[in-house]
Amino acid sequence: MTLRVSTSGLHAQGLAALLRHQSQIARTQQQLTTGTRITQAKDDPVAASNAQRLDHVLAMLGEYGRSAGQVDNRLRLQEEALADTGSTLSRARELAIQGNNAPLSDNDRKAIATEVRQLRASLIAIANRDDGNGRRLFAGTRDGVVPFVDNAGTVGYAGDDGQNSIDIAPEIAIADTDPGSAVFLRVRTGDGTMRASATSANTGTGVLDSANVTDPLAWNGRALSVRFTSATDYEVVDGGGAALVPPVAGTWTPGQAIPDAAAGLGVQFRITGAPAAGDSFTVERAPTRDVFATLDALADALEASTVSPADAARRANALASAIGDIATAEDHMLTLRAGTGMRLQELDSAAERRGSEEVTLAGTLSELRDTDYAEAISRLSLQMTALEAAQKSMLRIQGLSLFDKI
Repeated sequence: MTLRVSTSGLHAQGLAALLRHQSQIARTQQQLTTGTRITQAKDDPVAASNAQRLDHVLAMLGEYGRSAGQVDNRLRLQEEALADTGSTLSRARELAIQGNNAPLSDNDRKAIATEVRQLRASLIAIANRDDGNGRRLFAGTRDGVVPFVDNAGTVGYAGDDGQNSIDIAPEIAIADTDPGSAVFLRVRTGDGTMRASATSANTGTGVLDSANVTDPLAWNGRALSVRFTSATDYEVVDGGGAALVPPVAGTWTPGQAIPDAAAGLGVQFRITGAPAAGDSFTVERAPTRDVFATLDALADALEASTVSPADAARRANALASAIGDIATAEDHMLTLRAGTGMRLQELDSAAERRGSEEVTLAGTLSELRDTDYAEAISRLSLQMTALEAAQKSMLRIQGLSLFDKI
């Protein structure tokens, strides 16, 4: 069998080879110019698929970074607001101590009360701060509301108890700012565990000097009151005013701890002054109260006129309670600041993890997609040599003719 190739066929094959070599050179030159090895999926289907997947992961990390930046800003603003709240409460406690100074006149105390009410207004302004983007820091999950509104001396809360959870890295979420209800409304009073107070209707000059839990298990958080049946005799009653079974009663002398430790109630009071029959002093599990009401109570105590020694004793008891309540509120703010600081640390750690992962993924993506210049230049040289050979072969073929043999 004889295979014959026509002259036109030889020319067509040579032209196809030239075009193929030129196409390869053009593609290699494009890779060198753009620095990208894969311009179309057909260049390397597997690598193109893997590169697309890595692009998606890197885009997600970018979104995590933007979300983390927003929550970082809000938490830093919260930390600042809590610090300002602590400073405001610290000043209020100083004023309460100053107002508890016996030589001060009623007018002096009313002047102090005016500053206390100004501090309360400042506290409301702090509680209503926003993040610079129109969102309130302490509105919970609600947007577009002013969380705290002063309604004729009573502060209402328009936010909710929710707390957004923000994704800041793969499988890592962090809590947004705390809801205002947890920051400013549900604040423990007393020492945070128990609160002792004198009944506002007391008519004697007895002042609650201190109250201590001597045995938490024996006390168990129940409300107990020491009620004076005469100027020197007392009995202990429960939260409903009923005598204990077996009864606990005794005779009191100024400064004496009552009831006696042998009673086994787990709490003791120390009272100075001269209580009158019917006066009572109570200890209970520390209730919660909003900080605005605490400052209101302090201002009211400072503004109360003192006509009799009993009035002075009531004021002293009220101021002592206010001092303890404010100190516990300060501790509450410090605890919240510590929690905010921990979340900020977690944000920093997440940023480091995202950065490390981005570097690793970017390196892998570069290996898949970017041009290896040494390999591409070597390949271009070979392709140019092949093109030159094809061109020379084409010229030789074009010169072949039977008429040259005649």
